[in-house]
Amino acid sequence: MPYMYKKAGSNKTNRNASELASLSGKVILITGAGGMLGSAFKIMLDHYAPKNNVIALARYQLDVADRDSVIAVSAKKPDIIIHCAANVNADHCEDYPDACYKIQVEGTQNIIELAKKVNAKIFYPQSFLIFSGGNLPITEETMPSPLSAYGKYKLEAEKLLMEQLPDTLTVRMAGFFGGYEKDKNFVGKFISHIAKIIKENPGPQEVGDRVWQPTYTHDLAYNSLLLLAKQKTGIYNMASHGEASFYDLACEIVGRLNLNSLVRIVRAPAEKFNKKEKAARPSKAVMLNKRLIREGMDRQRPWQESLGEYLDHPYFISLFR
Repeated sequence: MPYMYKKAGSNKTNRNASELASLSGKVILITGAGGMLGSAFKIMLDHYAPKNNVIALARYQLDVADRDSVIAVSAKKPDIIIHCAANVNADHCEDYPDACYKIQVEGTQNIIELAKKVNAKIFYPQSFLIFSGGNLPITEETMPSPLSAYGKYKLEAEKLLMEQLPDTLTVRMAGFFGGYEKDKNFVGKFISHIAKIIKENPGPQEVGDRVWQPTYTHDLAYNSLLLLAKQKTGIYNMASHGEASFYDLACEIVGRLNLNSLVRIVRAPAEKFNKKEKAARPSKAVMLNKRLIREGMDRQRPWQESLGEYLDHPYFISLFR
């Protein structure tokens, strides 16, 4: 059956280069720049704050667990360090906690030493997986209680930062999508799976009902840069507006890509998929952007809007040709 891609229908963002003007002239180091979030920061800086020197280093260019390599970057004299480098595979971290600790915690300590040496400000993207989901909605005052080695060591790294560099900016982010071919999270994996099987007359596709807030990396990066431009410190929550189960998200993707006649999505209990995962996750994790809203700096959108923008990218069109 031939497939015709239907434009998903993007929405205008509320981004404005003038909001980031104070970042002009800064030397900005991005660690983990080859990943989903790190690459989004590079894109947002290039587009909305081009008058600065961005040093975007992927893991093969800078291993944050290598102290000597990290300290050597002091020659670049970064003003801001956007520390995205991390082992983000929670299941791998559960299997290899020592390796996870080396990157998450020891790597962050190396970045702290670099920041102290050059008097740089650190931005730290935190994961919602430092929470168990036992108290909802999650606000900046909610006490973390990680369920996995990944969450435990991410939280330990955050504590090091806040203790040693109190002017650190930490943003606790919802689960995200972004990066197109780099997208290793649910949206990227689900679309790639559908693109592969769509010509095979597939049967019903089971998707779990764990609830989260799918959030676009571009929205996260821009909103975080806004906080840096305003010289904010401390802890913020940042998540898309609304909530969705993986099932809800899968249905939205199939509808926006005009695949309803070709793919049938079936809801399945989250417990069925939990058994396949080594790292425990909360069954529901919904964050409230309390501080962003209070300070008038919430630039997040309903997840359906940002997903529409994401799916309009030529990368997804090419998958279904």
